[in-house]
Amino acid sequence: MRARRSTPISLNIASMIDVVFLLLMYFMVATDFSPAEETFRMDLPDRHVGSDSFSLKDQPLQVEVLAAGSRAQPVFTIPSWGSPTGSIDSLRTQLEGLRGLGSSSNRAARFTDDHPVEILVSPAAGWGWAVEAFNAAVAAGFTNVRLDARTST
Repeated sequence: MRARRSTPISLNIASMIDVVFLLLMYFMVATDFSPAEETFRMDLPDRHVGSDSFSLKDQPLQVEVLAAGSRAQPVFTIPSWGSPTGSIDSLRTQLEGLRGLGSSSNRAARFTDDHPVEILVSPAAGWGWAVEAFNAAVAAGFTNVRLDARTST
């Protein structure tokens, strides 16, 4: 019996390299390397001399959160619209009254739901009370509410 010579197994990679180069050329031709030109619509306000283009159309309804310390019970007040109160529920009731909501159905709405509401928090008050005032404004139906630190005393 004759011993068979085993032929070494070889892999012809020349055809694989050809396929890789063909794919590379295809993707180079098919890909657009320049950034796409897009048009963005920008509705900018008309600029008038002496006007501040970033000012609000409506003055925000301000809710002040005042406290003597971070652990003290706060006082919530809506300057020139409501009486000071220490209760979140009565603050929400006052805000609902300004929107024309509440127990008496014949109230006229003084503010719309998208009127800006600004919660001004005194530096001594805890931010937890500010979040409670924020939640009361949202529960009263206002949709444009923001928190801010009170700068004046």
